[in-house]
Amino acid sequence: MTERCSSFTDEPLPGTATTETGWLCIENDFGWGRDPFSGETFAPEVGASIDRFAEERGLRVLLIRRPGRAGGVRGRMRVYVADSVPGRSSLRMFTVADYAEIPGLSVDDAAAGESTGPIALVCTNGKRDVCCAVLGRPIAAALADQYSEPVVWECSHTGGHRFAPVLIVLPSGNTYGRVTDRQAQDALDAARAGVVATAGLRGRSSIPPAEQAAEVAVRELLGRVGPDVLRTGSDGDGIVTVRHEDGRAWRMTVTSEDLPPRVMSCGKKPSPARAWRVSDPIADGN
Repeated sequence: MTERCSSFTDEPLPGTATTETGWLCIENDFGWGRDPFSGETFAPEVGASIDRFAEERGLRVLLIRRPGRAGGVRGRMRVYVADSVPGRSSLRMFTVADYAEIPGLSVDDAAAGESTGPIALVCTNGKRDVCCAVLGRPIAAALADQYSEPVVWECSHTGGHRFAPVLIVLPSGNTYGRVTDRQAQDALDAARAGVVATAGLRGRSSIPPAEQAAEVAVRELLGRVGPDVLRTGSDGDGIVTVRHEDGRAWRMTVTSEDLPPRVMSCGKKPSPARAWRVSDPIADGN
């Protein structure tokens, strides 16, 4: 029996979210390749133009499609633009009739597009890793059944398929791994209520891994609080400070620890892994 990358469950989740500050999510129902610019999605010149457009703005490109789709997208297609940086997080929706329109979207104008509430993306890109398809699709379908509006989407590769099923909540960029149906719904319901669920939380995409791990530790102490009430910072020597908007702060040591080699992607040879270890957060007394 072939060993799957998601079979290894000893790697702690906190600190493993893909580091991205913004996202460009493009509705597409056709054949996906290993990444958004392979497969059948874009004509070469259009794909190159979208790639430049996204890179200039620090946006990670993802393809998205509704779970249980029946055939290709027809008519106008949704394009979501998310900023995941704490204090300025936002999610706006545009529509296009042709992908060639995307580089002309006024995404630099904060007033452009339709402001919208949180959405959940579940990685199901089987061309990149079979675990995402086998484990992600049932989660996406079950989650989509709970909402009448289109707030749940399958998406292309997000990073970390060894943590499948993987879910990202936008605009915050909070990323979850090894989620169950219940945890996936809880993560989205919490975001819609303006707070962050911590079960399965890998971290917030817009901050570095060590700070992700520290923030998760503080969130587990505080319970459910808003996505933007915390700020993180590091002194470069493994000391991370997490500050609450009310003035409280916690300091902790965050170190990386080598783990036994494991399959990071199905079909690949084992490679080194590491875990982020967080000391007990020490409050500053405020």
